[in-house]
Amino acid sequence: MTYTDELALLNLLDKFEVPIIPQNTHFWMIRTKKGYFYNEFLSKRFVALAWNNITHKTDFSESNRDSLKDDVLMTFKEIHRPSTVINKCYSFINEIQTNDILVIPSVKSSYITFALAGEYYEDDSKTLELEQNVIYRIDNHDVDINDVSCPYKKRRRITLLRTVKNEELNYSLCRAISNYHGLSNLDSYSKQILNALYNYYMFGNDMSFVLNVQKQTPIGPRSINNVLYGTTELLSSIAPEECISTQVSLNSPGDIVFSLVNVKDLLVNNWQFIFGMLVFLGGGSALTFKVPGAIDIIKSILFAKDDYRIKHAEAEKAELEVWEKKAELLQKIKDSGIDPESLNDPVNALLSGCSTLEVEPIILDDASAANVPVANEVQESQDIEDE
Repeated sequence: MTYTDELALLNLLDKFEVPIIPQNTHFWMIRTKKGYFYNEFLSKRFVALAWNNITHKTDFSESNRDSLKDDVLMTFKEIHRPSTVINKCYSFINEIQTNDILVIPSVKSSYITFALAGEYYEDDSKTLELEQNVIYRIDNHDVDINDVSCPYKKRRRITLLRTVKNEELNYSLCRAISNYHGLSNLDSYSKQILNALYNYYMFGNDMSFVLNVQKQTPIGPRSINNVLYGTTELLSSIAPEECISTQVSLNSPGDIVFSLVNVKDLLVNNWQFIFGMLVFLGGGSALTFKVPGAIDIIKSILFAKDDYRIKHAEAEKAELEVWEKKAELLQKIKDSGIDPESLNDPVNALLSGCSTLEVEPIILDDASAANVPVANEVQESQDIEDE
C-alpha cells in the first residue's frame, strides 16, 4: 500500500459516521402469494397487495365501513374477516411511508429480502377479474411459479437492501415472518430487522454494533471472551458502561449484538471516530471495503508519535502527511479523555476473537440483494396466506 492509499484510508476513518435510522421509520412484512410473486417483486422493484376492488379512491371513512365490508364479502367469497382486509389495504395505501423498511419472504420463506419502501402507485391494467383468475389458478396448482405475473393493482416501488437465508435471521424474527398475513406491521421487531441489515446504526437514542459470526465449527469460550472483553472495553471508553448490554445468538453462524441504550447525549467527544475504529477492527465494514494491511494501519494510530516532525528532511511529503494524520487521530483519542495505551489490550483481544469466529461484515448492495436462486416451482406446503 502506498502512502497515498494509507492517507486516504485514514481520512475516511476520520470522517466515519454512524447511520442514523429516523425514529419515525416503520417496519412491514409483505408476503408474495406463497412465493409466486417473489422473483417478480425483486426483478421489477415493486411490491403489491391483493384485493383490487379497493384503491386509493376508496372511501375508508367510518360511515362507509359497513358498505365496504359487504363489498369485500361479496367479491371475495373466501374472506371471513373483511375488516382485516380493509385495514391492510388502508395501511398499504396510506400508512407505509417512503423509506419504511419492508421484509419480503420468498417461497416457504427460504430467503428474506429487505427493501426500502418507495412511492405508491396503481397499475390500472390489473383488473379485478384478472386477479380472481390468477389467484384461482395459483390456489388450484394450475400454474407454475414463473408462468404468471402479479395481478395486483396496488403497488409500491422498492429499493433493494439485502437478501439473507432464513437460518441467518434472529429466531424471534423468523417466528414473526412465519405468520401468513399478506401485510403485517413488524415495528416490535425493529431491532432484529436492523441488526440483520447493518453492522452499526443509531435508532432513537440507542446505538447498536453487530458482529456477524460465520464460523461453522464449534466455538471455543476463549474466542467469545476475547470479543466480549475487547468490544466492551472499547465501547466503555466512549459511553458509560451501565448503558452497554450484550445479546449473544450463536447458532454457528449467528451474531453478537452490543447495544448502547439512551447514550445519544452521553457519548464522549470524537466518539464517531473511535467507534469507527471499533467497527473496522471488529467487522471490516467501517469503510465499506477491505484494504490489505488496513488493520495494521488503524492499530498504528495508537502508537503514533507526537514528534513525527523530527523525521529527517529527506522523507517523502506523503509519508509525513500520513504521520501527521495519525498524530491528529491520536490526539482525538486523548482529547476524549482516553489513554491510548489502555486500548491496546482490548484491540488485540477483539482482533483475535473476530479472526477465530470468522466475523464478516454486512454489505448492503442492490445487486447482491436480488442475487438469490430463482424458484421454478412451489413445493407442496401447508403455508396459506391469510387475509
